[in-house]
Amino acid sequence: MSRFKFFDDEIKKEETLHNKLTYRGEPNNLNYVIIQQQKTVANDQTISDTETKMLWQLENILVDNEGYQLYLNQIEHDVLKTNSQLQHLAAFAKLFNSPTSRLHLRFTKTGKLISVLNQAEILSIWQNMKENELSSLVNANSNESKLIIKAGDNDFANSVSLIGDGILYQLLFPAFYDLGNESRVDKVERDFRSNIFNEKRINLSGERIVEGAGVDEIIIKETFINEKKGNYTQEILEIYNLQYKPILIAELDYEYRVNINYKVFKNSGVLKNVECEVEERLNNNFYFRSHYSFKLKKENYG
Repeated sequence: MSRFKFFDDEIKKEETLHNKLTYRGEPNNLNYVIIQQQKTVANDQTISDTETKMLWQLENILVDNEGYQLYLNQIEHDVLKTNSQLQHLAAFAKLFNSPTSRLHLRFTKTGKLISVLNQAEILSIWQNMKENELSSLVNANSNESKLIIKAGDNDFANSVSLIGDGILYQLLFPAFYDLGNESRVDKVERDFRSNIFNEKRINLSGERIVEGAGVDEIIIKETFINEKKGNYTQEILEIYNLQYKPILIAELDYEYRVNINYKVFKNSGVLKNVECEVEERLNNNFYFRSHYSFKLKKENYG
């Protein structure tokens, strides 16, 4: 079955531990350099153009038959490029990342996140931020400030959804373990958060191609695209007609695509690198693009 929670083609060949991709949690410490590039264009004008570099340290602490636990530490977070008018927003976003800069996570053996074990620590950091760095925002008492604080209260009181829905975490913890590691093609479905419509989740469908013929590593390619139907389409159409159409002067032609390439060490299950391209567009007059690159600092972990 697909670990992205929906469906796969039926696998008739019996799978054993020998021919399954398994996460073995070795070596103990892994360091990933992450580059995130994002760009938004409206009516041929660049609205935002940012590049961020991060260093994440992954420390394995427990692997058993039920799953595994690990610490994830954000060691570095540097904004390499941004629009001058967005610099204050970049600093604000960086501040909001601080409660989850250190995570103690529990996964199933397939790699699905099931709990955040240092939740109390995360909430405590957030409460302290509200009393100090964010006190002016709390005291502003505007509708906008109330919404921001409420979102933080929800995210940092129960962070499983925040982490599980975040694409950076989804790429680092792809939840495709326990799959057969032989070459195969599976149908997949997955929800992605919209980058244009706040809090909207878009269902994308596609396929996963596993190239398992290599001796040392497995290549996994995933492609997703929206089906342009369903309840979310009508909701998005209503938002578009109200907020975007008067500015863009064009009909909605919504499209959301995601392409991901993974390289995984076959023996350890450790991710070697990840490349991900995301494009969400309303039409030719408005689109969002992002590129994510994960690279293991040392590649002798096979």
